[in-house]
Amino acid sequence: MEAVSLFVQPNPALSRAVESLVERRAIPYETVRLSPGDFLFREREDIRRIFYLSRGLVRIFSTTPDGGSKTVFLHKGGTLLGFQTLQDFDEQKPSILDACALSVSEIYALDGEAFARCLRQDGDMCFEMTRYLFHLLVLTTRESVNASKYPVLQRFAALLLTLSHELNLPQAPAVIPFCNKDLAEMLGVHVNSVTNAISQLRKNECVERRHSLLAITDFKKLKAIAEDLIADSSRDGRV
Repeated sequence: MEAVSLFVQPNPALSRAVESLVERRAIPYETVRLSPGDFLFREREDIRRIFYLSRGLVRIFSTTPDGGSKTVFLHKGGTLLGFQTLQDFDEQKPSILDACALSVSEIYALDGEAFARCLRQDGDMCFEMTRYLFHLLVLTTRESVNASKYPVLQRFAALLLTLSHELNLPQAPAVIPFCNKDLAEMLGVHVNSVTNAISQLRKNECVERRHSLLAITDFKKLKAIAEDLIADSSRDGRV
């Protein structure tokens, strides 16, 4: 389900190509291990590497003027992130976003120049990289459209369904391992909006609190609330 477009999906062919480079030591790299809350990189930091997430979950986000943040992507195992090194600037290649681990994550930090050479030399890998970057563009465009089209309640219901799917929580009660602030930042809304949405979902007997976390108790009712947003995604072949 991609009714809420935050999770970056791996491109299997590209993932295999990158893993082959690492296994054959055909590209210089370092292994980076992050604990939850550790930053991979920060906004305006000069980045000269491409990062391949072998396992874990990494949040890419922007900071808002009021001190909050908005999640742009959630990267899971098998995905690439941090393409600053492909910029045309030679003196500095600054990041425009922050990257922070949400779970224990293992990452291969690939040399940026060597990765660029691989793309120039391998047409198939370059093609898959193009498809992958287009996928990222589609995600950001779709999420921007959804944010302007649907009310917070529907988007929040769809977000919970997306998280349960991506985190492999198919049965009720499905405990969502994020606090209200985290969930608000995923949608780019104030935490009070999420609190209000939770109150409405509790009244509809879709969710309940379990040890300070939110648990989905009725998937059918939750899907009914997110129905329009999910239906639009289904018509586009995205669910």
